[in-house]
Amino acid sequence: MGTKTLPSESFDEASDFVLHSARALERNTYNQVFNGDKPGKSLLELKNYQNPDGGFGHGLEPDLRLPHSSPITTTVAFQHLKRIGGDSEIAEDIVQSAINYLESSFQGEAGRWFSVPPEINDYPHAPWWHYDEDSGKASVDEFWGNPTVEILSYGLRYNGFSDAIDTGELVKTAIRRINNIEKFESEHEVYCYLKLYETLPRKNAKEIEDQLVKAVDQLVCVNPSEWTNYVPQPVDFVKSPETPRFGISENTLEKNLDFLVESLNEDGVIKPGWEWGQFESEWERAELEWTGILTLKTLILLDKFDRITCD
Repeated sequence: MGTKTLPSESFDEASDFVLHSARALERNTYNQVFNGDKPGKSLLELKNYQNPDGGFGHGLEPDLRLPHSSPITTTVAFQHLKRIGGDSEIAEDIVQSAINYLESSFQGEAGRWFSVPPEINDYPHAPWWHYDEDSGKASVDEFWGNPTVEILSYGLRYNGFSDAIDTGELVKTAIRRINNIEKFESEHEVYCYLKLYETLPRKNAKEIEDQLVKAVDQLVCVNPSEWTNYVPQPVDFVKSPETPRFGISENTLEKNLDFLVESLNEDGVIKPGWEWGQFESEWERAELEWTGILTLKTLILLDKFDRITCD
């Protein structure tokens, strides 16, 4: 247990922001986590971001204002689904429709998913999501595992992919690829592999465990003075007390949790450590949405680690 916990006054301030300034999706999720609401409202709100083709768009990932479906935004929907939980007909319908979309958007010749379609360029977006006509992909697609490995993890979790996608062969490819990496350059690709690690059979998970420890060691930022920037922090790899540490020391993790407590104490919210540098009016909206998302994420994280003071 760390020495710093979030006082009830700071918790109330952050909660007030989420409940009055965040999106309905974050408000409903907050009420589910902290006030005992059923998952139904959160699921219905999430479904509002789903298109008839089963994929997700409409700014669910705030840095993409594309209304059309994209594989990357659909992975964000699955992240919400994991947090929301529930085994209702609504949840089943969302999952099955999303899996169908992911099957249809798989690029068979390339043996992977690409993050966004060319139409992203017709709508406001962060520069790293820009689709390059010459290369046929966005810059984030330089790293094969993002979003392919994360999508693969959902296929395994929900037993979703049909014979149209050779899931077994894709798992072998993912394992082979990470085991051939000497210098890890993308924390986002590693986040995808961490999700795959959670869903693989234990035997297969063991095959990538050492590489994940190596990846985290190379990428994690352990300098508290840099945590206000957009850097991979210890809590980005260790999201709960039950999560494997992947080489991150308890002392480093506790310092990171202390930092988050201090941040909410001082500012009342967690703001994004990045900006677009373009589409300024849309960025203002996205920044507000991100503040709600990050503030809620931090409150849930601190709650999991028993870092919130109860009156």
